[in-house]
Amino acid sequence: MSSPVYKRYALRKDIKKAVLCLLVFILASGAAPEPVFSDISHAGMPKGEWEEHRSAHFILYYHPDIPDKYIREFTGKCERYYRLITDRLGFNRFDFWLWENRAKVFVYKTKEEYIKNTGRAEWSGASVRIKKKFISTFYFEGDFFDVILPHELGHIVLREFIGLKTEAPLWFDEGVACANEKDSLLRYFLITKGLVEQGLYLKVPNLEKIAAGEIVVPNIFYPTAASLVMFLLEEYGKKRFVGFCKEMRDGKTFYGAMDKAYGIEDAEELNERFIVYMTNKSYEDIVERENFNVKW
Repeated sequence: MSSPVYKRYALRKDIKKAVLCLLVFILASGAAPEPVFSDISHAGMPKGEWEEHRSAHFILYYHPDIPDKYIREFTGKCERYYRLITDRLGFNRFDFWLWENRAKVFVYKTKEEYIKNTGRAEWSGASVRIKKKFISTFYFEGDFFDVILPHELGHIVLREFIGLKTEAPLWFDEGVACANEKDSLLRYFLITKGLVEQGLYLKVPNLEKIAAGEIVVPNIFYPTAASLVMFLLEEYGKKRFVGFCKEMRDGKTFYGAMDKAYGIEDAEELNERFIVYMTNKSYEDIVERENFNVKW
């Protein structure tokens, strides 16, 4: 009969082997848990016939042929994610999205109507305009609730708090968005653990240089960005994260704010602390942690 110690050792080997196989597949094929996001093309209310449904933080506009039951469930899921994301980031005391300041979601009847009216690419499942808090999608888009909605809400909630013009590295914006997706610990944290062990990790000073439109290694960029944000939240707590964001909102530079909140002066020091944190994390720690998911 195997001892508990042996079983844990065997589990560790199995997890490590699985992660390494996953890394080989991702890096060889170019496949990546890359989020889908974009900007919507219309500046105001899109043309068309719309019904309206309001909740505490959202106003849904939808095609009259879409069943009411679907819209009620849709709204409920939006509200749950909003509460979870604002709570996870520590922003739940700052309730921005009330009354006419609610986010607006446009649900088209078909993908074809969505593509035609928004001008998005064929692969697009949803689109967002952060400044106006507009999100567009279509009826029964499969990835909307697990990936697209939490990703885009993460972008909007963060920028609503720190300000649209506040300068921050791309990895921070994308890290906040990705860290709030379904199975983010497994989709991103586990991959980054393997990247660190294999020496394929993208160091923070190099990550800083990547701007929008320059992400040539998304299968490394997004997991690393999400893992850095999860590191800040898990290692130091959301109270410090809120303080960090407040410092940025009030005019400090990104690392000026980070120094004030965390005592981290620059990208090199952030990189050092992050590597120590990831090295000390076991695969079991990551796999056995409860994921940030919405249970419908």
